[in-house]
Amino acid sequence: MEDFNTKIPLFKKIDRYVFQSIDRFKLSPSYNGLQDFYNSLEEEQQKVFKAVVAALTFLLPALLLAFLYWGNQNLRADLELRVSLVNKANEIIGQGQSLREVGPALLSDSPIDGDSMMTSRLSNLLSSVGVDLSKIQVSGYEGNMISSAVMRSEADFSFTNVSTDELMNILTAMIQREKFRVSAVEINRNNDTNLLQGKFHAIHFSNATGAAEEE
Repeated sequence: MEDFNTKIPLFKKIDRYVFQSIDRFKLSPSYNGLQDFYNSLEEEQQKVFKAVVAALTFLLPALLLAFLYWGNQNLRADLELRVSLVNKANEIIGQGQSLREVGPALLSDSPIDGDSMMTSRLSNLLSSVGVDLSKIQVSGYEGNMISSAVMRSEADFSFTNVSTDELMNILTAMIQREKFRVSAVEINRNNDTNLLQGKFHAIHFSNATGAAEEE
């Protein structure tokens, strides 16, 4: 007796099914009619009949296997597509989760969508650190959406007649309060007044989705 927990190979299952079907057919009334028909045939006709039966015996399982193979290929392609979709969904969810986790440290909640807004945001920062707005000018504003959720804004800033402490306070406020990234800094000192002048480039990243939801 076979162990019910033992897995039977697919081809063995097919062979077993075919032979069981043949045994059941031999016990049916149709088999006797077919046997009488075969016995009534001449010898040459019997040979042809045997050849047809033999061909069908091999052809039908082959067609069944071909159908199973075709179905398996379709299922495999569908499975690969589903796995790809699930992996992509997990990737998007992971990116969204990462953005939510690191967003507060890297992204501002208030996008800067124009030159006037950049100047206004700078004015507020300068007021908070006690620096005259006339000492720093904004030019070359550029802004664009780098994804559906993140906006990038950047501009050039030129400053004149600021002290070392004032410049440090300006840069610190821009970086800490507004999440600016400051680059390409050029500083010159006036030896007569010890005041600084120069320019720098700053980039601002913001969570555009969060701002849209608040509106």
